[in-house]
Amino acid sequence: MKSYPLCDTDELTNLLHLFPFRFVSYREIYLLALFGLAYRSFTKLEKINPMNAYLIASICFLLLALLGFIGSRMRLLNDKFYIPFCLSSFIFAGLYGIQVTRQFVIPLLGFSDKLNHVLFYDYGNGLLGLLPLALALLFIGKYLLKMDYSDQWSGTTAYTLPSLKYGLMVGLILAAIPLLIVVSTGQKFNPTVDVYRYGINCVTNLYEEIMCRGLLLACCIKYWNRLTAVVWTSVVFGLAHGLTEKSVAIALGAGLMAWAVLKAKSLWAGWTSHQLTDMIVDTFLP
Repeated sequence: MKSYPLCDTDELTNLLHLFPFRFVSYREIYLLALFGLAYRSFTKLEKINPMNAYLIASICFLLLALLGFIGSRMRLLNDKFYIPFCLSSFIFAGLYGIQVTRQFVIPLLGFSDKLNHVLFYDYGNGLLGLLPLALALLFIGKYLLKMDYSDQWSGTTAYTLPSLKYGLMVGLILAAIPLLIVVSTGQKFNPTVDVYRYGINCVTNLYEEIMCRGLLLACCIKYWNRLTAVVWTSVVFGLAHGLTEKSVAIALGAGLMAWAVLKAKSLWAGWTSHQLTDMIVDTFLP
């Protein structure tokens, strides 16, 4: 019987190809294992201090990126394997930085409390809270990774008919699920129209799309297969909303939004579905 030295990565790869479930690639198994470690660390520290969850997630992904970079010459790892992890780490580091620094920076601006809430706090992060992180990702893609804005948006930056079509389709599906659950329990709706909230979400949802289904999704698609890319960006999107049962549902919904983006070849499809879902749910389940 032939022996397989542990240090021979070629032989290790051959062994992995003998795995009975041949439709699962060794890279996907590796990804799932790494994510499991990061997820476990995130859940433990979320229970201790929710504020530090973003920082911990950032450090975990950064370590995974470093591991990928060090092992990039091994056949077991892709040469560009570490880039999606670096971007994921940057997103969580940015979210943590925003939460920490705004309590010091915002008072220096001298705005009224009402204006501060509109710009930085209402319904998540206001009109400007996530803007620095969204712009940073656009510039990283453009000047460091040499990706045009249209490539970062999965095809085009224009709002096209497919963007509307797939955005409406996914948005209605995602909004219908919680409404049907409420109806099945016998509860009654109490619709509340909040134009102000719709307006804030209209802007913040675009920032979130740029963060999780913009450059990150484009890079994952470039270096991985579509399924892995959709799963990974959906998990990042879910973790960005904290770690609760609601976040799991958000991550599942994010998978459909990513599908809409890829089908329409435009980030606007994700924004449309995101905005429509929020509007319907916020109206009937305020």
